[in-house]
Amino acid sequence: MGRPAFTRFLTPPRPARAGAPPGVRWGADFASWDDLLRRGEQRAALVRPGHAYLVHPGAGLEALASLFAVATVPDTTLLWAVPESLGVESHRLGPGLSEVEPPVAGSVDRPLWGVCTSGSSGVPKVAIGHADLWELVALHYETVLYGAAYAGDPDTAVATCLPPQFSATFFMTVLPSLFLRRDLVIYPAHDWSGVQELAARRPTVVLAVPALAAAACLAGAATSDMSRATMFLGGGHVSAERVRLIGERFVGVRLVNLYGTAETGAISVDHEPGHNAHVGRPIAGKAVWLRDVDERGVGTLAAAGPDCARYLWRPGGPPVANPGYVTGTDYARFDDDGRLCLQGRVDGGEKLAGVLVYPRTVERHLLALDGVSDARVLVRRTAAGLEHLVAKVVGRVDEAAVRQHCQSLAEIERPSRVECVAERDAAAAYSANGKL
Repeated sequence: MGRPAFTRFLTPPRPARAGAPPGVRWGADFASWDDLLRRGEQRAALVRPGHAYLVHPGAGLEALASLFAVATVPDTTLLWAVPESLGVESHRLGPGLSEVEPPVAGSVDRPLWGVCTSGSSGVPKVAIGHADLWELVALHYETVLYGAAYAGDPDTAVATCLPPQFSATFFMTVLPSLFLRRDLVIYPAHDWSGVQELAARRPTVVLAVPALAAAACLAGAATSDMSRATMFLGGGHVSAERVRLIGERFVGVRLVNLYGTAETGAISVDHEPGHNAHVGRPIAGKAVWLRDVDERGVGTLAAAGPDCARYLWRPGGPPVANPGYVTGTDYARFDDDGRLCLQGRVDGGEKLAGVLVYPRTVERHLLALDGVSDARVLVRRTAAGLEHLVAKVVGRVDEAAVRQHCQSLAEIERPSRVECVAERDAAAAYSANGKL
């Protein structure tokens, strides 16, 4: 990037905390921000202005050093993505650093950055934004999401068990920690002992997803005091069952449901999750609106802000520019109190026996059943051409209860195959990223 907004990033805007210099603990490894910057400045000799580079988020502390290498050179493009998920040719230059063809052709008058979206379509898609807005993004998340309990307190630490390649991890943990010289802890999803010990000593912001937090609760043998921590849970609705479980294990923790997309960054937060009715109000300073609203008040969700993408790019094709806004991937409406209610994905409709059904709608219905922690519904087709609506349900319910609860749905929306999994036995049902 090479712009003043970035190169001054280690100039503390407020007094630093006493003791050891702040830095990053990634698993068992630690490095101060100053040390990572020195490594990056040395590696910057491999980076050329106006070129594009791929930084592998899975390279541990070397990923951050390579990030600094690219960020300290003017007008570069940085793609923060796992090479295998991106699927483009690259030339390796150093640890976690490769050169790639620029995704946006022509002169780049502003530095760019890109991150892979979740890839639910099976085709890589990269959200690309302006990297000279990173400082503004960091300050926005610090002020709006961390809030009065943490913002401005140099003792606040930030921790996450989510993969660093997630845009939420980058925006919510990496950038605020980097620009504000906070301690950042990236810990394995199977071992929360470190973050529990951290939260017992210092104010701590934790980013996770409901399934991983629930698994940590079930794996622990005793309760722990987490009254100094706030846990942001991304990835959809947080069920009442999960709120109860997490609250019993992590005593005093403040739970916040976080909603957003890779293309738009954080959109809304709900400070009292567990009802499944909405995902809270849009965060302050973020423009959120609906396009093509129908007679029910439902429209396509759109948002604008410093963390929103300016291009969407599928490798192998040209980038698609967005004229000042980003249309979201979800349908939504606002309730009478200005809270955002999700109404299913724009691409969420599937044909079942020739009829269009919306599995996400069925999932929300299942989450309203007492004892359900999580649910996933999909249309499954057999080799013989038979089609079934299949539901996988996690929680304290059985198949009979699920089928009875679904009697109020239209017949085509009632799952014909139901699999119930107890929360304690659900680990194998989730991906490494906590998705059912």
